[in-house]
Amino acid sequence: MKRAFLLRLGFGLILMTLLPSCGFAFRSAWKNAPVTSGVDGKWKGTWLSDETGHHGNLRCVVGDFDSYLPVQGAVKGAKPMQFFYHATWKSILSGSYKASHNVQKQKDGTFVFKGEHKMPDWAGGLYHYEGTIKGDEFKANYRCSMDHGTYTMKRVR
Repeated sequence: MKRAFLLRLGFGLILMTLLPSCGFAFRSAWKNAPVTSGVDGKWKGTWLSDETGHHGNLRCVVGDFDSYLPVQGAVKGAKPMQFFYHATWKSILSGSYKASHNVQKQKDGTFVFKGEHKMPDWAGGLYHYEGTIKGDEFKANYRCSMDHGTYTMKRVR
């Protein structure tokens, strides 16, 4: 009984130590992102699962990062760009990840993007993204084997 308690306590302390470090890279990117126009810059809003109704806060930094992930299915005239997302769930859990998207500017000034990102199988596996950025509005759909939903954000100035 005492051993089980000590194991749970030890695991809890390790988890509490490691969880805050998960967002350090994103916080640094967010703090250092310049205010720009077009696709680059900081975005803030929400995500919503159409499958479960779950939702949370969402932030994204779009720009140049140290390493670009390969973008599948490159389209002529599209530019690969790095989107660095940070999402919350149930107000206490959060995570961040980078996803590369092919971005193409349309004649009307709207940017259209598509991409994908591999998550662990328990988190849905391969995620596919499609969205638009028009002015200060960011709208996207995501889909994976376990979920689908929307991202809605506005530019942070």
